[in-house]
Amino acid sequence: MCAAMAWLAGCAIWSAERSPEEEALERLCADYWDHLMESSPTWATYLGDRRFDAELEEIDAEARRRRKAGLEGFLGRLEKVERSRLGERARVTVDVLEHSLHRALEEIQYRFYQWDVDQMSGPQVWLFELVNHHPMDAEGRGTFLQRLGKFPRYMRDYLGNLREGLEEGNVAPRVAVDRVLVQLRRIVEEAPDRSPLMKAAEKAGSDAGAFREVLRRSVEDHVLPAFREMLRFLEEEYVSRAREAAGIGTSEFGRRAYENRILRHTTLPYRAEELHQIGLEVMADLERRMEQIARGLGHQGDLREFHEKLRSDSERVYAQRDEVEEAARECLQRAREFLPRMFGKLPQAECVVKRLEEYREADAPAAYYYGPPDDGSRPGIYYVNTFQPEQRPRYNMPALSLHEAVPGHHLQIAVARELTDLPDFRRHTGVTAFVEGWALYAELLGEEVGFYRDDLERFGMLTFQAWRAARLVVDTGMHSLGWTREEAVQYLREHVAISEKDIQNEIDRYIIWPGQALAYMVGRLKIQELRRKAEEELGEHFDVRSFHDALLENGALPLPVLEAVMDRWIERQR
Repeated sequence: MCAAMAWLAGCAIWSAERSPEEEALERLCADYWDHLMESSPTWATYLGDRRFDAELEEIDAEARRRRKAGLEGFLGRLEKVERSRLGERARVTVDVLEHSLHRALEEIQYRFYQWDVDQMSGPQVWLFELVNHHPMDAEGRGTFLQRLGKFPRYMRDYLGNLREGLEEGNVAPRVAVDRVLVQLRRIVEEAPDRSPLMKAAEKAGSDAGAFREVLRRSVEDHVLPAFREMLRFLEEEYVSRAREAAGIGTSEFGRRAYENRILRHTTLPYRAEELHQIGLEVMADLERRMEQIARGLGHQGDLREFHEKLRSDSERVYAQRDEVEEAARECLQRAREFLPRMFGKLPQAECVVKRLEEYREADAPAAYYYGPPDDGSRPGIYYVNTFQPEQRPRYNMPALSLHEAVPGHHLQIAVARELTDLPDFRRHTGVTAFVEGWALYAELLGEEVGFYRDDLERFGMLTFQAWRAARLVVDTGMHSLGWTREEAVQYLREHVAISEKDIQNEIDRYIIWPGQALAYMVGRLKIQELRRKAEEELGEHFDVRSFHDALLENGALPLPVLEAVMDRWIERQR
């Protein structure tokens, strides 16, 4: 059954006797999903939709024109749907779709493709990640090779976009360019048969031998020449003109672009100054709690000294890579045990721990989560970074695992993907403030159920919360208030107990992804606000399991839509 047919078969959101408005909305949702899959073929492969396995994203001017026209067409069709004739869940779909279409159009308007030099998810990273989820059966091997053959065309258009940015004054930050140059030099210096892409042959089974040689030639003929051209362009034409400022708000266009990033990632119309102040206030509260723990553990100095003491204590960090991976597995297993106390609905998909690959670990954060595809071909993956284990505190692992696995990203994302009564775009597209806000809220649940075994693990959780509060301060500081990179680094050093390596990686992540870091704490605060409201209005009838299930039963929602949904849930409970 193709993806579109599977979606129609499971779409119980619509009533048995659909109105013309419901039928129009159903067709619109299906068409929009096909548009997303066709324009993002590597994402389609990741989700298990194999219709576009041979394609790479088209990113030239003509592709953007077609995408813009398509999005405007969907918006026009949506405006013709009479909301008053829809049921409640269908009206939520209208709200989410309208939000998604406007944000997608703004993404084109603010031309972020012109300054897309990204050490975390640029072509020098995502191409190699394809090996993890591209199928390698007979058909898959063929489509994988077709993709590699199209990579030079992709690279030509990618570099064309950067040249366009140079002409218009939209350039990437120097710190990102320097990081990407290091990655590229490592790639082009590697022999073809040692490329991470050759791992695809290991997935080919009995046909690995023949496939390996064809794959090696494709790497040599298509992939490496494209990366050499990217390296030459960045070294000879780009790096000398890269932006020295950490933030994008150094021009009027950049300031407006950052306002758009705030709206896109938080879904709320905050001003940068408001978020900066919220971050300072939340940080002050968290530091009071951390100071209490430090004093309880016998520390007499200030909090910064306690951070330094913990960082320098060899017993508080890992000695070997395997220890990091094993600790993540142990925390995941313990977290599974308390889930029935807090949730009525749990996902069927499993979650496994996997070590982050060497080609991306040096520039990556402490952990990632990759959700399971619809076809059930792989579980959700909790990637843990084992690079430089001596800089990774043991007491941080419990909160990290609750955030990335369960009840954080895996529980929320896997539950959403199993909601087959929702349109596919709602099951699979994320809203950063909801997704990351939920994961940060999940860390707090560990304290509620006694998951943290001692004061130091609770301190680690509070450190992670402070880390996200600090993001409100440093992200707005760099992109709106004129902070330098070093000022942002110093703020994290003074307020967050993470390693120096993680501090450097985190700040450079905020520089290349303006506004994304704001979503975590904004989302957490909104979810906590909704829970307090439900507890106050329902009193002794408040049930935390029902509350959590209601939060998750619609997939990831923009925060204004989530608030309206939960207000109606409270009314029904009363």
